[in-house]
Amino acid sequence: MYVDASTENIITVARKNDINMLVENNPIYYVIDEDRFYQLTTSSRTLTVVYDYYAYIGRPELKFQYIHASDENNRIDPSSSNIIDTFILTKQYDSNFRQWLSGTTTSMPSPPSTDQLYRSYGSEINAIKSISDEIIYHPVRYKILFGGKSDTNMQAIFKIVKNPERVVNDNDLKSRVITAINQYFSLDNWDFGETFYWSEMSAYIIKELSPDLSSIVIVPRSSDSAFGSLHEIKAESDEIFISSATVDDVEVISAITAERLRSTGTVVTGYTSNTTGLQSSVETNSTNTGGFIY
Repeated sequence: MYVDASTENIITVARKNDINMLVENNPIYYVIDEDRFYQLTTSSRTLTVVYDYYAYIGRPELKFQYIHASDENNRIDPSSSNIIDTFILTKQYDSNFRQWLSGTTTSMPSPPSTDQLYRSYGSEINAIKSISDEIIYHPVRYKILFGGKSDTNMQAIFKIVKNPERVVNDNDLKSRVITAINQYFSLDNWDFGETFYWSEMSAYIIKELSPDLSSIVIVPRSSDSAFGSLHEIKAESDEIFISSATVDDVEVISAITAERLRSTGTVVTGYTSNTTGLQSSVETNSTNTGGFIY
């Protein structure tokens, strides 16, 4: 904290020999050549080093006023007024996450922090942004659906009915269903914060497996959920869908009945998981941009 020398009774001298030992009121001397403060005790005429003060070269009581004239067709804005939320899914996180889903690794990876994204991409983005732009970096995380590695409320079993007029191996049909699901959740088909609709995915699976597949339904595994709970799922603005379903989550049935569909119970249309770290928020007059960084 800046203090006034006259208020603190501080006297500046060039050398220690210039200190006047005869003055009263126990002054404090600042010796320039030693860059040190001394307290004079007038009663005993002794000097004691004081460590409560530090001296810096500067100009006291300086007032700054920003005055600038611009052309009539220009506007001066020295502050960052345009907040841009940037959502980034890194290739490293995507690769590590898919290895964990496949069982190659045992630890679930975490998305990079906001600071890591800034250090990795901030210099390149700052070089092209406007002076009034403020870039906010949000790491994107995966929202897992259907399989055993997803949340309990998101786990499901796919029940399929084969075309009776076709000779198809059950295991082969299950494998093709999982392949179609993984293709449906390809990164090229999704953006951050989108909504999943079962009607669209079921139509895609039937198109890919036609004419071997007659119909397919999705049934939640949770005993607290009923048929229809997973027909619509919303992702947050910093989330993107991925499926962890395997062939164990596909069941071949002869016919679709109420018992097999579990048609009673609570219908859940969405689920939000708790996450740690910085969370994105929707702000007025901000621009949301998304992309994949490779």
